[in-house]
Amino acid sequence: MQRELKNIYTAEKHSCFIDTGVFFAAYSKRDSMHLEARLLLISAILGWFGKLYTSTYILDELATLTKAKVGGEEAVNLLEYILRSKKISIVSVEDGETLEDARGRFRKHEGIRGMSFTDCTTLAIQERMKINSLLSFDSNFLPFVPKLFGERYHENLEDGEREILAKATKKLEIV
Repeated sequence: MQRELKNIYTAEKHSCFIDTGVFFAAYSKRDSMHLEARLLLISAILGWFGKLYTSTYILDELATLTKAKVGGEEAVNLLEYILRSKKISIVSVEDGETLEDARGRFRKHEGIRGMSFTDCTTLAIQERMKINSLLSFDSNFLPFVPKLFGERYHENLEDGEREILAKATKKLEIV
């Protein structure tokens, strides 16, 4: 999971897809990846990953997971927050092309433990829209995406980036 820092800052068409686990871990203080997810999302909001995307299937998965693990009101609040975001574009999976592509991927990767249908829709969207990065803690994506940012993201940051994130974290009162 090496990163090419210069490309993050200079690529005009750079874009990134955000997976369920990053949203959930950033929201749930009890999640073992909470701080890492917060750093990823702060970096994303600062524009370090370019234009941000997620999908209707990710929102479905996130709302269901949050309701089960944290509570219904929290799930509604998190969903509303993301839907109101001006930084994150929501891609609909309901078109036939994406669903057909995802179905084919799901069939092809049936032997990969943990590769969900939602994961396959993510891969289909990323390919169709030429989204070159993914924020995810799911290592199943490694062979399929050009750039995966997730676990241990903070270890690859340069000192200047660490300072920026430390200031943003303090300002947002993230412990």
